[in-house]
Amino acid sequence: MTLYIIVAAAVLVLLAVMLAAGTSMFFKVAVLSDNYKKTRPKLAWDENEDRPDEVMFNPNCLPYRDELIEGRKWVKSHELAVYETVSYDGLKLRARYLPAEPLKGIVLMMHGFRSNPLHDFSLAIKEYHEMGIGCFMPYQRAHGDSEGKYLCYGVKERYDVVSWCEFIGKTFPGVRVLLDGISMGAATVMMAAGEVLPDFVRCIVADSGYTSPEAIMKSVMKSHVKMSPFPFYYTTALYAKLRAHFSFGEASTLDALKKNRLPILIAHGQGDTLVPHSMSEQNYAVAREYCDAEFISVPGAEHGLSFMVDREKYLNAVRKLVNDYILK
Repeated sequence: MTLYIIVAAAVLVLLAVMLAAGTSMFFKVAVLSDNYKKTRPKLAWDENEDRPDEVMFNPNCLPYRDELIEGRKWVKSHELAVYETVSYDGLKLRARYLPAEPLKGIVLMMHGFRSNPLHDFSLAIKEYHEMGIGCFMPYQRAHGDSEGKYLCYGVKERYDVVSWCEFIGKTFPGVRVLLDGISMGAATVMMAAGEVLPDFVRCIVADSGYTSPEAIMKSVMKSHVKMSPFPFYYTTALYAKLRAHFSFGEASTLDALKKNRLPILIAHGQGDTLVPHSMSEQNYAVAREYCDAEFISVPGAEHGLSFMVDREKYLNAVRKLVNDYILK
């Protein structure tokens, strides 16, 4: 009997160690910022586009590498202002701004998970600029030059959008603002739409957004890690609550869009293997009940690449949104 107790205890200890190790690994991958890891990645603004092999791109972007590099060069050929504000919980948030002359509006561009505005918007920046729209490009909290230790999937970042909108209103009085987000940035601006935004915020573009942190975490575990969310999703969620002070289940785009009345353009690639296309379908189904909503579904486009695959369709929809709600 004593031997059985010893073996059972040893097995329980081993399982506990494995659970703790797995939870720690998932937490580091899913929540802990690159800024707080041993090797901080080089910021895109510091990469040298004249040496293309040193410029880092998501593998899905590689077919468009030359064009994206030229877009980055175009952005960096301009003098950009640097701005800073403080988040609701005391973090210094930093952004770069490309002005347009004459200034007809401003787009607040929220990048995706472990990414940056120059990577996610290098070609869109030029298009907006040619419309007379100034491009305001924050680093999301815990990314790049902004402070923060944890990635919160839009739960806390939605309040940063509100802070940046208020900052823009004070810095550029009278300007109309468009919110544009991609991937986690899309979820962020949709969640922000459920908060009280200034009246000068007029419309939204949301590209490849998920419906909630909980939904995307479970989806990625199943599709990419090839494992059931039980138990590691639940232990990681508990660990995030204890360490990062947010819950994967406390905010969703679906709840936020029920409160939103701003016109919204939702885009998603049908070939997206990271964020399921069905999540944007769900977002659109809710949005259309409460506001002027349009959905662009692009066949064959991988995650965040709808703009690249069908640029004419995408730009026509964006220009219509800008003409109807920013320029008029």
